[in-house]
Amino acid sequence: MSPIHNSHPLNSDQRVEQDIRAEVALCRDITDTHSVGIRVENGVVHLTGSTETYSRKWAIERAVARVIGVREVLDFIIVRPADDYTSDDGEIQRAATAILHWDTRVPDGVRAHVTDGVLRLDGVVERFSDREAAEDAVRNLIGVRDVINEIRVSPPQSSSPDLLAEVSAAIRRRFASGCRFLAVSVDDGVVQLRGTVPTFALLDDVERAIQSIPGVKRIDNQLLVAGKEEAS
Repeated sequence: MSPIHNSHPLNSDQRVEQDIRAEVALCRDITDTHSVGIRVENGVVHLTGSTETYSRKWAIERAVARVIGVREVLDFIIVRPADDYTSDDGEIQRAATAILHWDTRVPDGVRAHVTDGVLRLDGVVERFSDREAAEDAVRNLIGVRDVINEIRVSPPQSSSPDLLAEVSAAIRRRFASGCRFLAVSVDDGVVQLRGTVPTFALLDDVERAIQSIPGVKRIDNQLLVAGKEEAS
C-alpha cells in the first residue's frame, strides 16, 4: 500500500484547482467540461462558462464541493441546451408533473411550473427531505435551465417536542468527532448550524443528515469551512 503525499503546499489555490479539475474529470455525467472555466482565489472557486444540461451544472457543483481546500463556490455557469436537449415549456412541465406523481419519495401536493426553461416547484410538505426529494426528481429533465424550489415545509403538530436533541443526535451518529466544532440551535422548527467543518462538501452533508427529522421546517446553515490547521 502506497502512502498518499501532497506535492503542493496544503490548501494552495494551485493545488485546489488541479484537484478540482481531476475530480470533475472523473464524473461520467460531465462531458462538456471544455466549456467551463475554473478559477480559485483564497479557496473561493469561481465557475464560469456553460453546460448543455442543468444536471451537469449541478454535478460540477457537487464535484467541486468534494475537494478539500474549497471554502466557497460562486457558480456563474449558464445552461445552454444543445439542439438534442431542447424542449418547450409545456413538454417540460408535463414531464415534471408526471415524475413528481410517480416518484414515491415525493408526497402529493407538489406542483411544477415552467417558464423559459426555469422550473419552479411549489406546494406544502411535512418534511424538509420531501422538499429536497422533489427537486432531485426533476433535476435531470431535458430542457431545464434552472430549478427554483419554493416548496414550504409545514410539519404535523405531533412533531417531537425535543427537536434539538434529535438533530444533535443525528449529527453525532453520522459525523462523530467531525462535528466537535459545530453548534446547533432550534427555534420554531428552524435549525441553525454554526461553527466549522473540514470540507465544503460537509456543509451539505450535515444538512442531509437532519432533513428527514419530523419538525424541521428550515435549515439556516451558517457553517464555515476551515482547514485542519485552523480547526485543531
